Amino acid sequence: MNAAMSQGQRIFGYDALKALAAFFVVLYHVGMVDFGYQEGVYYYPTLVQEVWLLCACGVPLFFMVNGALTVNRGYSLKKTAQKSARLVLVGIFWAMVVMCLFALRDHSLEAFSFRRIGYYWFLFSLALIYLINYMVSKLPDWCRWVIVAALLVWPFATNLAWDLVILNNPATSLTEWRHGAFTMYGLVYLYIGYYLSRHSIPKWIAVLSAIAGLLLLTIETIAVVNRTHYQFEGGNYCFPTFGALLLSIALFVLVKDWKPQSFSVKQFFTFLGNNALGVYIFHLILMIVLGICFPILTEMTVHPFIAILMAIGYTILSAAISELIRRSPASFLLKL
Repeated sequence: MNAAMSQGQRIFGYDALKALAAFFVVLYHVGMVDFGYQEGVYYYPTLVQEVWLLCACGVPLFFMVNGALTVNRGYSLKKTAQKSARLVLVGIFWAMVVMCLFALRDHSLEAFSFRRIGYYWFLFSLALIYLINYMVSKLPDWCRWVIVAALLVWPFATNLAWDLVILNNPATSLTEWRHGAFTMYGLVYLYIGYYLSRHSIPKWIAVLSAIAGLLLLTIETIAVVNRTHYQFEGGNYCFPTFGALLLSIALFVLVKDWKPQSFSVKQFFTFLGNNALGVYIFHLILMIVLGICFPILTEMTVHPFIAILMAIGYTILSAAISELIRRSPASFLLKL
């Protein structure tokens, strides 16, 4: 057990993880870099591609921190339902804002499409997972690990099997059977996050996990790009995979006990962690607004270092907007 770590230190570690997760999500959405893909040429990942594969940990880390903070908290059905309902309502509201922005950009009401609500799919998935976790909490503890084992078979193991099949034969006619189990893979991250919050894992194991995870994500990238012939960015497609799982476990273990000496560093990451939801919501809105004002941003490719700086800027600005709203009468728009 990780009894030596005080509650305050644990909270900071989770804030740091939420900040890191938020940055990875923003970096993934920024894109704008050349990963070296060329039509008709067998693809092997570049160094830039390898760095961007870290984005595969963005959403998984969010699920893991939620698991550390909420599993076994003893929430009542009423409180769980209220929390889930707020997630759904917040997601729908900000999705409507996104639709209005697209309608403004396109000068068309066709922007008001149900599929656009999916921009904030994570909030809806988390709402459902909260409800499922409440039901599972009423069962013996071993039941949650049966669920994890089942999901590790499908979709994690089946996705790996598909990757290996097409890695050996990119032209295979095998019907694609990659799946995310309707985002229920989030339960795996939720419960593993809960487990890791209560147990100490040696750092050397975390390093090995990171190496293995990055290797598996590299194999997946080679398989997917050469099978589908489109550039693989290391985002949503990665989440229900062993590569993302191992890499996310490694980052969780390495960061959760982090104790920076600098007070300003602590303040900065606490600020980002407290506003991680706002970063998730507002970075998309900022990107759309800037895309409307400067259309070239939606078409240009930039140096990877510039893209990283842009992601940092989007992250900090989104967190600042979130902080302002949380301190205003409109705070209910971000209250979960």
